Amino acid sequence: MSLLRRHLPPDLVVFDVDGTLHDTFRWWAPIIRAGLQRFAAQNGLDVRMPTDTEAEAVVGMKDAGVWAPFLPDAHKHRWLELRAVVLPMEVEEVSRGVDYLFPGMRPLLLHLRQIGVKVALASNCRRTYMGAMQNGQGLAALTDWQFCLDSPGVQTKTDMLTSAQAAAGGAARVVMVGDREPDHEAARALGWPFVWRRNGRCAIDDAELIWNGDPNELLSGLGLAAMA
Repeated sequence: MSLLRRHLPPDLVVFDVDGTLHDTFRWWAPIIRAGLQRFAAQNGLDVRMPTDTEAEAVVGMKDAGVWAPFLPDAHKHRWLELRAVVLPMEVEEVSRGVDYLFPGMRPLLLHLRQIGVKVALASNCRRTYMGAMQNGQGLAALTDWQFCLDSPGVQTKTDMLTSAQAAAGGAARVVMVGDREPDHEAARALGWPFVWRRNGRCAIDDAELIWNGDPNELLSGLGLAAMA
């Protein structure tokens, strides 16, 4: 708590996207199953379709960590080929006009910017998917900066946080908000306080703040004015 207190109220809040702001779980499992089935048919492979729980377990992971778990052992190295099949399906889904952000996230992001807090995104995705989040889900208009694994100078989520801090003029009071281990690890690497969005896919016991998803709960924990 003392680490968090030193960063309150924050000048910059960096949010993970999938599982934190974006309710990926409303569409991801059917899409990966459909894409995996298409890839298997194209390549004559026998694959087992993942359950919802198995599909959702990879959300927030990076590159091979997202795709390889769905392939047979002898074909896990072909994860880029699987991604090439599924990615257009993902982009189409999140760009078809359905609001997939968690309830209250749009007004939360607007409120943060209205009260002078800079907001950045940090996602373990690549530019095509980030573009779908920026445009298809409108996150470019709701945040100041958006970083992914294809952003200049970025190789890791820690790099994204560093880039966000630099873009915010070296903001001293910073907070990372995320739902998975890579978010927590990036914050720890830089000595930032971490806010964990509680979920059933992992357990992060040493987060400075645990958030259950209500916008005003987060604002209160960060010492910021509540939304009306």
